[in-house]
Amino acid sequence: MTKPHQQTPTSDKSTRKNELKALGFIIFLLFPALTIAGISIYGFIIWMIQAFGGVVGH
Repeated sequence: MTKPHQQTPTSDKSTRKNELKALGFIIFLLFPALTIAGISIYGFIIWMIQAFGGVVGH
C-alpha cells in the first residue's frame, strides 16, 4: 500500500511563485500584446475596406 502524497511547505511556496509569474506574464505581456494586435487588425481591415470600396459617405 502506498502513502498518499502530501505537499510540503516548499512546494506550496513554489506553486504560488509559479502562479504569480504566470499572472504577471498574462497581465503585463499577453493582454497588452493581444490588445495591440486586435486594434492593428481592426485598423488594417478598415484600411482595406476604404482602399477597395472607397470612403463611405456621410
